[in-house]
Amino acid sequence: MNIFPNHKAISSVVAAVLLIVGLAIGAGAGYFASSSTGTTHTVTTGGSTVTTTVAAGPQTYTIGTVLPTTGTYASYGVSFQNSVNLAVKQMNANLTAAGSNIQFAVVSTDDAGTASGALSGLQSEFQAKGIQVEIGPLTSGEVQGVVQFATQNHIVILPGAATATSLVNVSPYVYRPGQPGDQLEGTSIAKSVIQTGGKFVVWLYRDDTSETGTFNIGKGVMVAAGLNVQGVALPANQADYSAQVQTAGTDVSAYLTGGGTTSNTVVVLGDGGTEAQNVFQHAATDPNLGKIRWYGIESLADPTLLKSSVGGFMSQVSLTISAPSTLNSPQYAYFNSTYTKMFNAPPLPYSNYFYDNAWIAMLSVLAAGSYDGSKIIQVLPAVVDHFFGSSSTGIWLVNHDQSIGFYDILKWTVVSGSNTFVKIGGYNGQTNVLTLS
Repeated sequence: MNIFPNHKAISSVVAAVLLIVGLAIGAGAGYFASSSTGTTHTVTTGGSTVTTTVAAGPQTYTIGTVLPTTGTYASYGVSFQNSVNLAVKQMNANLTAAGSNIQFAVVSTDDAGTASGALSGLQSEFQAKGIQVEIGPLTSGEVQGVVQFATQNHIVILPGAATATSLVNVSPYVYRPGQPGDQLEGTSIAKSVIQTGGKFVVWLYRDDTSETGTFNIGKGVMVAAGLNVQGVALPANQADYSAQVQTAGTDVSAYLTGGGTTSNTVVVLGDGGTEAQNVFQHAATDPNLGKIRWYGIESLADPTLLKSSVGGFMSQVSLTISAPSTLNSPQYAYFNSTYTKMFNAPPLPYSNYFYDNAWIAMLSVLAAGSYDGSKIIQVLPAVVDHFFGSSSTGIWLVNHDQSIGFYDILKWTVVSGSNTFVKIGGYNGQTNVLTLS
């Protein structure tokens, strides 16, 4: 639904979205009435009627993004911002070709990866541009920072990678039709450790809402299977983690002298970006941490990290991560090729979720016939549930969140002289089964 090989497609897409919305919400009546002042769109659902008027003249709807373009996750923030810009450029080209008077624009703010920065950015965008839809923020902690303001001001929040279970039903204005939640990621990591023979586990996790939740979920699964688990929290946005890595090294040493072996003692890393790089740098100097296998979250698939000085250590410890599956669909191929052409480099992993969310936002605005968050949320669920994007996985919302989840189990290895991740298995969130090849 979000790839348009020619610009003539947008008229039928918008019409289809409106029809789908009408059918999905059981509209008792729905019509367009043209006038000299604009177009009136009325949708009746149950006992309530929503009427909106779209002005006759040119209309530009500005959607916002609040993402970290500096700090730990800066490389991801830039790629996610580029993905939103690409989606808006493609939608505008289609709208222009269709003769529409509507265009979309983007206003963006760097939040440096903090909750306070995200709130400040959202407030400034709302006050300056009156935004009603926000693509982002990136992390669950950043999303928590904006929830109250967004809810009070009826701003729709569409984060692409904020996966904490604590955000389930947090607000009628927060929807997560993208990356599956931490309950699936934590379980898939735990099962991969169990099925590859892990018995003694040290889990280094970023001390934020998302990774703390992932750790607790994964620990629960592993403890239930009889594994021993120690957790070591990594304070967010810290420059150096030598003390935490030293603690992990001490825990591993205790396991090795207390019945564990280098084959069944493992480390899990729940962090990414420059923080993960610092952890690996210190771990490489520990006498035991380089002798055992490491596991981790999807953020460790960052090409910037993989090409850094710690790439050799990541290969040495057979780093194995759990990452949402991206199937080889025409939608993903189109996103990847158009992104690479526009920005002269391929998108970082999970950029497609932000690209898809931008399309969902714009299609929902068109379907609502209004740039009003309180009206956009009336049609957004139906748009989402009928959307198949570059993530190549169907979307079905439960409690505002993506309920369908598939994960790849990827191992960092050397292929033809180059370090790369190779798929060694998969996890099906619906059946709760992990299969290793």
